[in-house]
Order: sequence, then structure tokens, then C-alpha cells
Amino acid sequence: MPEYILVGRIGRTHGVSGELYVNSLTDNPNRFREGNELWIEDGGAWKKIKIESMREISGKPAVRIEGIDNPDDARELINSFIYIKESDLEELPEGKYYYFNLIGCRVVDAANKLLGRVVEVEIYPANDVMVIESEKGERCLFPIVREYVKKIDVKLKKIVVEPPEGIFDSSDEN
Repeated sequence: MPEYILVGRIGRTHGVSGELYVNSLTDNPNRFREGNELWIEDGGAWKKIKIESMREISGKPAVRIEGIDNPDDARELINSFIYIKESDLEELPEGKYYYFNLIGCRVVDAANKLLGRVVEVEIYPANDVMVIESEKGERCLFPIVREYVKKIDVKLKKIVVEPPEGIFDSSDEN
């Protein structure tokens, strides 16, 4: 498990008081609430930031960060990724998982045939997908939907799928 977990990215400034929009990469809206401590990477070192205030503007969080009180200082943080410490993650109920838990999982079919390993998870509006890499190094995008993903066991690092026809066919096969 990584020590720092990505939860957002700092966007453009707002107003004259140093507020910044946050592009949230988490489904926990409370991450950016007043008083929360978060982390950004700054020149290869980790820097703690504290949320002084947060308000929603057009459905997007806009935050003031302690010590940032003007647009010039705020601009220096634009495009910085925002993290939390792994120790700050909430315990999930049985059967739930964080996407980073899927990275490295073996992907097998119902007959336990190895199809590949998850190397990345990509987030899309319709549904999210796992990027699965075969032992030959070929990659395919696999939708994370109940119709095809039958079981996820992050403790055993194993995902059982029922793939649609053709998704794992090699490009050099007829």
C-alpha cells in the first residue's frame, strides 16, 4: 500500500484572496473540508497543507490554504497533486476496495486461467476501467462492471472476470 494516496489536483485560482479550485479525485467530499491536513509534493519533498476554508462554487470545491492569502502565492500551487497519508484512509466495509488496491492483482477467468495483471485504473464518465497487461506485455482496457467482474479479492490480489468475447484475443490470432 502506498504511503501517500492521491485525492485531488489543485486547479486555477479564484478571486483575490488566494482561493484555489480543487479537481477532486476522490468520492469522499469531506477530504477538502476546513481544518483537514493534506499533502503536496514540493520539489521531491512532502509538504503539509491545511485547509483554512472550503466552499462550493458551481459544484466544485474552492479552498483557502493556510498561509496562502493572495493570487500570486496561490498560482505557485496550480497543478499540484493533493494527497492524504495512507494512515488517514477510512476502513471500508467487506467487499469494498480502493482502486489502488487493484494495482498488481492477477486477473483470471472462471477456469482460473491467468489473463494478466492490473497495471492501472482509469476513470471515465460511463464506467471505470482496469488496464490489464498480459504476460506478453499486451494491454487491454477492461470495464469495471458487475456483468464482467465476478469477484475481487484484494487480500489474495485476485480478480475473477467473465470477459466478453474477443477482449483478450491476441492481435496476431485469427
